[in-house]
Amino acid sequence: MDRILWLIAILAAGSCEASNTPVLPVTPPLATAGAADDGTFLQRIDPLGGQWSVERIGGEDFQRFKAWINFSAGGFLNHGAGCSGAYPAFYRLHGRRLTIIRREDVRVGKCGSGAPATAAAAAASERRLAEVLDHATAWEKPNDRTLILTAEDGTRAVLTRPVEPHPDLAGRWIIETISGEAFVTGRRPPILTISMRSIGVVADCNRIGARFTTPAPGRIAVTTPAVGTEKGCDPEDSAEDALMTKAMISATAYRFKSGRLIFIGGPGMVLRRPSAPNRRLAGEYESCGNTLLGAYHEGPITLAINERTMRDNAGCTAEYSAEGPELNLRLANNPACAAKAPPFVPGEPVSVGGMISTLAVTRPDGFGFNDEGQLILRTNRGLLMMCRKGSPTPFGG
Repeated sequence: MDRILWLIAILAAGSCEASNTPVLPVTPPLATAGAADDGTFLQRIDPLGGQWSVERIGGEDFQRFKAWINFSAGGFLNHGAGCSGAYPAFYRLHGRRLTIIRREDVRVGKCGSGAPATAAAAAASERRLAEVLDHATAWEKPNDRTLILTAEDGTRAVLTRPVEPHPDLAGRWIIETISGEAFVTGRRPPILTISMRSIGVVADCNRIGARFTTPAPGRIAVTTPAVGTEKGCDPEDSAEDALMTKAMISATAYRFKSGRLIFIGGPGMVLRRPSAPNRRLAGEYESCGNTLLGAYHEGPITLAINERTMRDNAGCTAEYSAEGPELNLRLANNPACAAKAPPFVPGEPVSVGGMISTLAVTRPDGFGFNDEGQLILRTNRGLLMMCRKGSPTPFGG
């Protein structure tokens, strides 16, 4: 894919209100001691998540259009196939069933400056991919690298997971030094990310990214100009962005030493892998990052989780058990848990947060942690991202 995608949704965060109502006893007890993610839970609760290439639809080869679908944020997707792409939609899984909900119709305009026949074929490919997605009803994964989507008329779209061409470089890196000087930022650690021939940096302000190649072993060439978001920053943050960008685009070589990645050329940069995140379920959380599908927030969304119970912003408490990523909640029979869990209806949002119980309305039934240590809850309204209180603000949060 010849693009860098940033998918940002905003969620309120805040504090919780206490309640002294006791939890009703449950027999047998539902408590699970030390529930923790082994690193596979997020993929298990959101098996479609990530970037996919569209190989074919029905009997038609779609590789020539460089078609792609990006399932991201546990409920948001976009796609492209020959034109500009990036047509947003939402998706929900019900076991092997799939529902895709599009808020705006796909409108395909001009497709490049090629011959009219080529442009027409590209536009047709965009419309065809959108049509299949809008009528998709089921999914299956014969293996980790293959995804098959089936439309209601039986049409099958075969997708494959692209192979990372630079596995030794890929992933998130914390920037330790630039020009030999410690690089320290205020609110969030400075991060350099490498994925699928894209490289980018972000700290306290904008995201800046570019494409890159490795023309020879140990050599790197970053394509300029780099592109990025255009959020207004204070002078200090703008200077940090400029220095990171300069160090990134000036790099001409790299090497590894003592677990560090060292970029050579220009100011030079030394990076290290982040520490492994805390994947234990117990903790104090507040909502951040991605929003629930079809929900709007009446106030803060918070959770306090120990080894036996969860307590939300409204004071609703539930005993829980966990078997792998699967959660089983038993809500207390008290007024704080009285909010109902309405069925999901496209276009009909539901209130949650503040004095409205998050647990009662969304009924979490699965969990996992991402690489940044954020808790992702699978709910009947999609996935909800929760950050540990006191942790750095998530990028894009």
